[in-house]
Amino acid sequence: MVATGKALLIARREVRLLSRSRATQGALVLLVSVAWLPAILLPLRRGSLGVASFTELLPLQIALGAVILPLLALLAGAELFAGELEDGSLIPALTLSISRRACFVGKCLGRAATLGAAYLVAFASAGLAVAATHGGTGWRDWAVVTASGLLVSFSSGGVGAALGAAGSGRVRAFGAALVTWIILVFALDALLLTIVVALAPPPPGSIGEHGHGEVAAPRAPPTEMPIHQGVEPVDPHARHAEPEGPKSSRLSGGLMALNPVSLFRVTSLAASPGLRLRLALALPGGTGAGLGTTIVAGWLIWLVAPLAVGLRRFVRADLT
Repeated sequence: MVATGKALLIARREVRLLSRSRATQGALVLLVSVAWLPAILLPLRRGSLGVASFTELLPLQIALGAVILPLLALLAGAELFAGELEDGSLIPALTLSISRRACFVGKCLGRAATLGAAYLVAFASAGLAVAATHGGTGWRDWAVVTASGLLVSFSSGGVGAALGAAGSGRVRAFGAALVTWIILVFALDALLLTIVVALAPPPPGSIGEHGHGEVAAPRAPPTEMPIHQGVEPVDPHARHAEPEGPKSSRLSGGLMALNPVSLFRVTSLAASPGLRLRLALALPGGTGAGLGTTIVAGWLIWLVAPLAVGLRRFVRADLT
């Protein structure tokens, strides 16, 4: 209980510091830009002014979120400890019978609460503007993408905090954050996508082997197929259902969870079937309980593991 109270004390201190920081104001402006740009840019491409609908802006929102949100979160997390350790302003707080564990937890809570609130305000304002202009069609898919963006921001912020928790200074922490961003957003993401494509099953090879007659041959409706031939009638309403893939598909879903940026895209598409059908995309790992378990486990690991590494580094850091 005492440790919890001290952690909350550090969290309130962090919120007060951020409320007076110009960097926080800049981060809020950038978050507002990320939230509003997809809705504004799409009408401009058509040569008009206005706000795009939820269904129109989702692909661009996913593309921008996968690039900009991890960068902002990594830099904010790297500065969490590196800035105060370099300035020496954190040392007096640690001398007030506050353990390093409580200090680490409190600072992470304070920054996550402040930037998380700024994120929600930015995206909620954009969502309300879209709903007021075009109605609520597609708002559930938009909410899923927005929540996935918050998860990738928190996980990337934890990675940044782990990078800056050893007391190496701002320059080295920011440099490490930029290198990590390049690896996660470009190098590792491209590698995982390449592996997923390589593991994807080949298309059916029997289609088109019999010439144009195969395409022109009349086919009976599914409900008229004879039962005695051993063929079950096909439900016409199930034509968009995606079967659970083989082991290679499940492996592909697990590979995408190795990168929070890739996991962000998979989560957004898995919970947005309308967007997935409109883009004609198939999910790595199929759809179903297996993919849902992979997504939940992946986010739990990416939210907890970086903070555990950062806490270990901060406890062992030489702050003298």
